[in-house]
Amino acid sequence: MKFLVFACSDSRVNPAHILNFQPGEAFEIRNIANMVPLFDKTQHSGTGVAMEYPITKLNVENILVIGHSRCGGIEALMSIEDDAAPNKR
Repeated sequence: MKFLVFACSDSRVNPAHILNFQPGEAFEIRNIANMVPLFDKTQHSGTGVAMEYPITKLNVENILVIGHSRCGGIEALMSIEDDAAPNKR
């Protein structure tokens, strides 16, 4: 497998179609605003295991993070006031 692709879960955006991937050519992780969380063994485990498998077992060669215009997830993220952002532990 050559590619691991992070893409927005927005159904109007299909990474395989846009990038002309054939079946089996890419492992896709789709979530809101194509976010790649910081590594943490206790949080975000779904995304973490979805990343670990293609990297360690499928030996992907390339990791792509793709976005799209007018993404509601990015818009919501950018509207958070600095003081309202969660504190790091």
